[in-house]
Amino acid sequence: MLGKMSDRRGFTLIELLVVIAIIGTLVGLLLPAVQAARESGRRSQCTNNMKQLALGLQNYADATKALPRSATDSRADSQGREGWSWIFLILPFIERTELHNACMNQSADWRKNNCTWMDATTAALARAPIPQLICPTDTVAVLAPELKYTTATATYTSSKTNYAANGGYLENWCGGGSNICTLDQNMRASTGALRKTKGITFKDVSDGLSKTFLIGEAGGAAADPNNADRMPGVWVGSGNSKGYQTECVRYSANKLNSGSAEPAFGSYHNAGANFAMVDGSVRFIADSINSNTANIWGYDCFDETLITKAQNELTNPSRGIYQRLSTRADGLTIGDF
Repeated sequence: MLGKMSDRRGFTLIELLVVIAIIGTLVGLLLPAVQAARESGRRSQCTNNMKQLALGLQNYADATKALPRSATDSRADSQGREGWSWIFLILPFIERTELHNACMNQSADWRKNNCTWMDATTAALARAPIPQLICPTDTVAVLAPELKYTTATATYTSSKTNYAANGGYLENWCGGGSNICTLDQNMRASTGALRKTKGITFKDVSDGLSKTFLIGEAGGAAADPNNADRMPGVWVGSGNSKGYQTECVRYSANKLNSGSAEPAFGSYHNAGANFAMVDGSVRFIADSINSNTANIWGYDCFDETLITKAQNELTNPSRGIYQRLSTRADGLTIGDF
């Protein structure tokens, strides 16, 4: 019996190494598939977030007979509010009424009338993550963009957002000092789905509700590593590259996922980004979409000459499909995309 027991043997070193190599190969083959499945799930959640926001925007439009403006303007807002984003305006329509009311019930009028200053209690509420505003693929810390937008004259106090309104194809500014644009100039310069000063109605989207961006993703890899944490915005009102405007808005003058911290759309998904159309549908737009940018990149809209030049550019047939999708009434046809 002892002799028979001594004939038994275990695995040799070579056999063990072969088994380990096989297991390693299988893991190497399965890991990309697992990662792809996880990203697919995250992208689906991102799509669901956009659908919720699009529904909130449509419900807002049903209640007020117009989409919200991209940001409040104290010259036109009935309550004198300055710079509050469209996200703030639709909070009651995405089940965040308590946060909206907290912002509007602060102790001093100058606090509730200006989105860049909050009392300590409201700031604590505003800095908590809002799940509907966060793409699960984004790894930027929830409060990191806030630090990027803090300036000497304004303190942005809120958690991040990965979703921004479609402001059109060209960024535009109100000017400064004695050169401040009028409300009419502000509106005429806004060519996207969410206009400055006064919201549009659905009938204003003459290019088609299914062929006009409503909101898109804000994020992606930065061209400058120093701007990596700046790619998302902050929901209360995201500052632009010049650091003084407060709008959660992006434009299409920069190519999709161009790496521009502001004001381009972009995402942390592979090779494209999610967009909600005005009709409420959500489309994944590939980086490879036809894109031919405008002859001008941005302008101060107190200058009538520049407004005219920008308006003339709208009907330029050489504009890319991506740029056409960002304007609500350019009259240029778009096929399948």
